[in-house]
Amino acid sequence: MMLHELKRGDSAVILRTDVPSPIRERLRSLGVYPNAKITMLKVSPFKKTYLLQAGSTQVAMRREIAALIRVFLT
Repeated sequence: MMLHELKRGDSAVILRTDVPSPIRERLRSLGVYPNAKITMLKVSPFKKTYLLQAGSTQVAMRREIAALIRVFLT
């Protein structure tokens, strides 16, 4: 399952991030990396952007990035 498929309130563990290296490093600094637990807080009306909780950080991302992050629903 990919991150963009989560619904509001779903919790998941990140399995893999298939994003370019500069973006991967930025996500890692925000707490989005393999084996991290995340919770989907909000999905925009047309599913263009996503707001998720990673540890104590809230992270917003576009669908293009969320579609490259594989997660396991918990």
